[in-house]
Amino acid sequence: MPIKQGGRTGKKYLYRSETGEVTYSRDPNVPVGSNVYEENIRKDPRERKESISTNSRVNHIVKDLIGNEDPDDLMLLILEALTETEFIPEVGNLYTFVYNAKTPGIVYDIHPLIQVTEIYATGFRGFNYHWNKHRQYTWPEVVGQLHIVRPEELRDLRTIPYGKFRLNN
Repeated sequence: MPIKQGGRTGKKYLYRSETGEVTYSRDPNVPVGSNVYEENIRKDPRERKESISTNSRVNHIVKDLIGNEDPDDLMLLILEALTETEFIPEVGNLYTFVYNAKTPGIVYDIHPLIQVTEIYATGFRGFNYHWNKHRQYTWPEVVGQLHIVRPEELRDLRTIPYGKFRLNN
């Protein structure tokens, strides 16, 4: 997992870009092991670049980011913008959706952003861009519908910190 740096002069912290987990911190307000997405800490203090895609339905969300947004609030904005949906995904297509895993003791992404690679009778498999690895999804745990992501929107969605990771108890 790539490690990135955040914070301000003299109070820097390092975090895993996919999960937001802080791996090193000189800032007493940012404990090691915390999550920069959940602790309302701006993950990258540099100025945000404008979205490249003018056809993206989510570029307005990217432009309005200030760095302390709640992943659930961001997901609501994304779902409002991505109005095209499907119940059954197609291999090769991109989707984002709400997911509640059933397997106890695993960490999972409640708001996956995936490219579908396989479809099964029990669910589907896809490359999750928040994890940067393949994950398995089962039909009953998908909440609602799969929201279609156009290829030109992938870059914008990857800059929005809406991945939400939870340990399933």
